[in-house]
Amino acid sequence: MDKLPLPDQHPNTVNALRNKRAEIAGDIERHNREIERLRSELIHLDQVLRLFDPQTDPEEIHPRMRRPRCVAYFDKGELAQRVYRALRDDRASVSAEELTKMAMVDKGLSPTDRVVHRLFMCKFMPALADLRRRGIVEKIGEGRGVRWKLAPIEADLI
Repeated sequence: MDKLPLPDQHPNTVNALRNKRAEIAGDIERHNREIERLRSELIHLDQVLRLFDPQTDPEEIHPRMRRPRCVAYFDKGELAQRVYRALRDDRASVSAEELTKMAMVDKGLSPTDRVVHRLFMCKFMPALADLRRRGIVEKIGEGRGVRWKLAPIEADLI
């Protein structure tokens, strides 16, 4: 049976593990302080609520869950690159729906996930509008069936 190496034979590894443990323990402590602060605020809020409406039972109020607003699915400039790539890959035009589905598949996400689908659509639409404002793409049509194509390059500008 092989012997395990002694800790003094791997000082860098041991030091890195100790530092990581200290970091995680610090995060837990910080979050516990935040939880205590929020609990204190909730107790005070419940008391004020009871002052204004003595019949209210604060325990019957269900917590509201919030979704994070900032989602880092795309790197800086990635949306525009995806639009360019889709339009240059032998496509005359592309829709935001097609861009969304391609991006979801590329990132290993299910195209049937409605929450992520909506999130991606809400990222592609402003990106396409910005490219249109800059004269890079043109809008074809209106409404749900709108498509986008590369704007023609003017001959006198070449």
